[in-house]
Amino acid sequence: MLGKNPNKVTKLYHSVIGKPVLTPQWALGWHQSRWGNQNTDMLQENVDQYAKNNLPLDTVWSDIDYMSNYRSFTYDKKHFGDLPHFVHKLHENNLHYIPIIDAGIA
Repeated sequence: MLGKNPNKVTKLYHSVIGKPVLTPQWALGWHQSRWGNQNTDMLQENVDQYAKNNLPLDTVWSDIDYMSNYRSFTYDKKHFGDLPHFVHKLHENNLHYIPIIDAGIA
């Protein structure tokens, strides 16, 4: 894309792809993610330790160990049965939750 100056190039670029969406502020904050959480109690313990140590926390991620037999769009109801309640509590405390979905579909 060519233009007489950077502003013209930017305007031309945005005319093709549209204007970018601003990143939500929480997405720029501190995120906690780790493999090996065996149940929701361990997820909650991670959140509690951040609070106990007065550390910032904006988002909790679950790696694929929360899934039921690693099947996409499921969660293990035996070990993570209270996951919906956990997520609801996070949202009540202005925290965010992101489940990693590692699609292993053949």
